[in-house]
Order: sequence, then structure tokens, then C-alpha cells
Amino acid sequence: MNDVYEELREHLDKHPTGAPFSEELIEILENLFTPDEAKVASVTPFRPKPASQIAKRAGISEGEAKGLLESLADKGLVFAREKNGEWGYAMLPIIPGIFEFPYMRGVKDSTLKRLSKLWERYLKEHIVKMSDTGIPFARTIPIQEEIESEPTVLTYEKVYELIENTNVVGVAHCACRMAFDNCEAPKEACMLFDDTCKFLVDRGFARYITKEEMKNLLKEMDEFGLVHNVNNSKDRLQFICNCCSCCCGFLRAIKELDAPSVLAGSGFEPEHFEESCVGCGTCEERCPMEAIEIKDDFPCFELKRCIGCGLCATGCPEGAIKMKRRESAQEPVDTMVDMGLKVLEKRGKLEEFLKEI
Repeated sequence: MNDVYEELREHLDKHPTGAPFSEELIEILENLFTPDEAKVASVTPFRPKPASQIAKRAGISEGEAKGLLESLADKGLVFAREKNGEWGYAMLPIIPGIFEFPYMRGVKDSTLKRLSKLWERYLKEHIVKMSDTGIPFARTIPIQEEIESEPTVLTYEKVYELIENTNVVGVAHCACRMAFDNCEAPKEACMLFDDTCKFLVDRGFARYITKEEMKNLLKEMDEFGLVHNVNNSKDRLQFICNCCSCCCGFLRAIKELDAPSVLAGSGFEPEHFEESCVGCGTCEERCPMEAIEIKDDFPCFELKRCIGCGLCATGCPEGAIKMKRRESAQEPVDTMVDMGLKVLEKRGKLEEFLKEI
């Protein structure tokens, strides 16, 4: 019985975000997929294809394939979209997808409760493995008001403009906080866009909001002290995660596991204006990376640990901290496709992946 789940894991491992083997992952897959679902999932490409093509790969009838793929889409394990009157299905990766989507409904049933401990152990290894190429999957972005005064601010750094350039927007529950529940931060905090948003709303995992509502919600998340992370590409938004350092896999990987390559910092860093500072310590409290320490009534910044989130600046009641351009800012890749291809090339898996799509 385990063979079909190992085949599925091997298929998932062809994706740029990978799926390294562990007993925990096999158990997770056994809980999420029936054997028949695992069989069809293990031959489902990572780009949408009609059920007829997937049926041929699986050696089953089109009707049976369609039924299994619809079941998997309803579970949030396979992506589905309608284009030109035909439904296409694509296998979702471990991240972002198989881990996150089932929790996004905001309902933690007995299966998801059981899986949380398995995910906790597995994701620690998995996220560190994701950083082995030195190409970050996501990057931190400050709230736009904090960087607008910088003359060199770039389009892909302006989060409100990025939101405006999408077609539809929505919000879902944060999978990390739903799964691990280590804090009281707002749970409905995962921001979604375009095709992914439509899919998740259609299947009951998310809800639509307006772009103005999203901008206001982003400000609320900032006030609460959450870090805004987006996909690490210049082209378009795919997600905005509003992250806490006690639940988020990316922030924990940096803070607890010393894996900085998993998340790119923003192109900005804090600048302190001593004459305005009253030494209240708010910046120290809000820093998710523990990169600020109050010494002699003034904050000291460990910029090597700083990810440029801007929470110290937005929380300062005296306006004594501003965000300025970081000299060593890392530029994102042009598109997420470019990133994926670079990652696979570094791992020697590019040719294998191209066959799958």
C-alpha cells in the first residue's frame, strides 16, 4: 500500500519546492489521499491538463479520473480551473498548496488536528531543504507608507500598487496559525490573488474582498505586528502572508534554524533618529527577529538579522525610526517561473520536471 504514496512523494519532489522523504510525509499523504486518489495524483502534471490526458497517464477511464480529481480539488490538494469551456487540473506542491490549503477553511477537523504534529516535524526539515539553492521562495515587503519617501522605491516594492494590478483578491485563514496555534494573532490573514483566489473561493477555502478592504486589512496586520511576506518575483502578486515568528515556517527557519536563504529580506533597513527617541522599547518588542536591543535607553540594531519588515518603524510612537534603502538589497527574479527553473537547474532536476509539464 505504501508504494503508491512513495510514488506520489517522488512526483511531488520533482517540483521546485520539493518533497524530501520522511516517514512523517508518507503518513501525511496516507491521511490526505485515498490510494486511488494518490494514484491519479502521482501522474497529474504541475500545470493544468484535462482529465482525459490524466486518465491516460493513470490507465483509468476519463470518468473515474474526473471524479478523483474533483474530490482532490474539493480537498485543496489539486488545483482546478475552467478555461475555454474545459476543466484543467494541476498537482499542487507541498508548499504552497498541500500543507496550506486544507487549513484555509478555518475548520480544524480531527484529521487536520492529527496532521499538525506531523507537519510541525516535517516542515522544519523541508523548509531548510528549500533553502539549499540559495534562491529564496518568498521575500519580506514593508507597508507602503514607510518607504514611499525613498526616491529609489521600485514598483515591485510598492505593496498597494501590486494589489491594484491584480484582477481579484481574497482572504483565507493562515495555515501556520491554524495548524500550530502558538499565538493569538488574527487567523484570517492569508491574502490571495487571481486564479488561486478564484479556485479557493469556488471550493470554499477563502472569500473575496475588495482591494480597499485588503489594504486596510494589511494595515491592521501591521498594527498587530505581523510581517508581510510575498512571492519573491517582480511580475505579479501570488500571495501575501501576514506572518508571526512563532508559527510561520519561513520566519522560524531564519530565527530558530539559521536558514536565512529561505526568505529574502526587503530592500530596506531601519534608520534611527536619536533626537526623537524616548527609549520606550516598542521597537524591541515588535521586532520578529530579535534584532533590536535597548541599551542605555536607545535601540541597538543588529542589521545582519534584520529582514527589513518595517515593524519597528510603524510601531514607533515618536517616529524615531524610518526605513531607508539597504545597500546590499537582493533583487528578486523576474517571474516565479524563472525562479522555479533556476532552482531545478541547481538541483539537477530541470529536465525531469520539464517532462512532467
